[in-house]
Amino acid sequence: MTSAPSTKDKKNASHSVMGRVKASHPRILRLLVPLDFSGKSRQALRYALPIAQKFAAKIVLLHVIPTTGKEPAKPAAIAELDKKKQAAAERLDDMAAKLLPRNLHQDNHVRTGIPADEILKASNRLNIDMIVLAPHGRSGLKRIFLGSTAEQVMRQASCPVLSVRRH
Repeated sequence: MTSAPSTKDKKNASHSVMGRVKASHPRILRLLVPLDFSGKSRQALRYALPIAQKFAAKIVLLHVIPTTGKEPAKPAAIAELDKKKQAAAERLDDMAAKLLPRNLHQDNHVRTGIPADEILKASNRLNIDMIVLAPHGRSGLKRIFLGSTAEQVMRQASCPVLSVRRH
């Protein structure tokens, strides 16, 4: 006949599994939510909210305007890019005002470049503790040749990444 493990046995078992690791909760102060203004990216923001509330963390919104890095330096192209940046900044401000409580929102950023690279750079510069993003949903040959931004971020990020897949 076996009896249920005693409290002492449970404590010793958990201690042996944990070794000398100190049991503590993760410290999450800043969440980065990259947005491409799609419904999928808004879903990531909806997942970030309760996490921010639970840890009293701040949310940083980021939009990356995709460029190849070899953009022409013509005045017309520069003016067009500036218009896109301004429009993206306004959309981020609008989304933050509508979807985020003031006490959880820290800042908005608009960057240009390769999305995965810019997300990773922003994460490091802003001391982000967790990235919450939605995969874009690219499939087939495009995904093989271009790769997935979410996959690249998950592989290379120096902090935890929560990938929110919309059903």
